[in-house]
Amino acid sequence: MNYIAYAKAAGFTKASYFDPQKLSFADAETLRDACKANDCGFYGRYWTCPPGVGSIEKVKKKVLSYHHGLVLQLLTEAISLTFQPELFSEVSQTFNDMTKVVRDQLKKEVGENVFMLGMSGCTLCEHCTYPKAICCYGKEMVPCISGHCINVYRLWDDTGHRRANLDETDFYSVLLWNDPV
Repeated sequence: MNYIAYAKAAGFTKASYFDPQKLSFADAETLRDACKANDCGFYGRYWTCPPGVGSIEKVKKKVLSYHHGLVLQLLTEAISLTFQPELFSEVSQTFNDMTKVVRDQLKKEVGENVFMLGMSGCTLCEHCTYPKAICCYGKEMVPCISGHCINVYRLWDDTGHRRANLDETDFYSVLLWNDPV
């Protein structure tokens, strides 16, 4: 199937296949340090972000358990997280919803074992149950790409497609899956 066509139909600017087995985890410590700096405010508050997602070794093992990958990009006009937080949040939510459309199509074709990673903390609950109780949504939650030690900019650069210009903002998500058994 042509999942890139599904991505285009869902509204993504570009999409590209990649082999999860070839992902570099060279930036894992740096990405985790960035998470600990907590600029986004999600660190230690959600199951979808560190430390809730697990250790570097645990997330690396999970990512490497998949054999197929699709990275999705949406380019928008420039949006400032600092000066336009409501707009940034709204676009992020729409972006995650677009990714779910592609994920759900994938699930119809390859089965339920499709893993979705997004750009920020999950927004399914008003208040996450972390760390007191398990996630209410399980496989529906959207863990953070960088929290899974994937440098999405390095991954995207490897596709040969361009990133955002100064007057744009780029959003990325990742879908991972295995062949049906």
